[in-house]
Amino acid sequence: MKPTRMALWALGVLLMIFLVAPIIVIVITSFNGSTYMEFPPKNLSLRWYANFFQSRHWYETAILSLRVALPTMVAATVLGTAAAIGIVRGSFRGKRALEAFFVSPMVVPIVVIALGFYFLFSSYRLLNTAWALFLGHTVVATPLVIIMVRAALRTTNPDMDLAARSLGANLWRSLLYVTLPSIKATLVAAAAFAFLISFDDVVIAIFVAGPDTTTLPKRMWETIRFEIDPTLTAISSMLTLVAIVVLVGVELLRGPESPERAE
Repeated sequence: MKPTRMALWALGVLLMIFLVAPIIVIVITSFNGSTYMEFPPKNLSLRWYANFFQSRHWYETAILSLRVALPTMVAATVLGTAAAIGIVRGSFRGKRALEAFFVSPMVVPIVVIALGFYFLFSSYRLLNTAWALFLGHTVVATPLVIIMVRAALRTTNPDMDLAARSLGANLWRSLLYVTLPSIKATLVAAAAFAFLISFDDVVIAIFVAGPDTTTLPKRMWETIRFEIDPTLTAISSMLTLVAIVVLVGVELLRGPESPERAE
């Protein structure tokens, strides 16, 4: 092996260790049996995992996060896919401006968006409701779906839709049986990322949630501000596991993608 290649390989390994090390430290610390955080732990225990499931203070916020993230995933996927199809397949004036508008929530700082939601929802008395969280998360998750689906559509051959239409299929049948199946892998991935965006959000929750609608990330943020609870390490480890399970599930569920590539 050449010295240059060895140096690049070593640099890559060091970079991977640098990125993964904080997660490994948190996971190991989560098995600590002491009443305070310490690394490495002197004795191993599942105490803080049990504390999460036995405390309504924690698991009810996790259930609320799921209740918001699941409908957000569905809404963001449907809206983002529809917008992407219109952008890629449509031909009308102002398409570029509309596309920029759709993806603008990814450019605007999330704090600015959350502050805007605060004033908007306060006018309609939606603060401290699950609806406020759902609407806010849908707005920030949809642009990612648009970008992913748009990229997938641009790699498919539009003649497939024209062929289906020429054989008698209407617009909806062509969409359901030709367009969407050709990008099903991307749709699954986009839905998964929309779920994670909603489930992990803390900024929007800080502005629009209240005592009755505290999500798990918001509860963790509040706990860090006022105390150091070792339960946080167990929750962080479980959230990491959720992310890994979702990403692995995407790879298993989406199956092989076989679109007709555009020439």
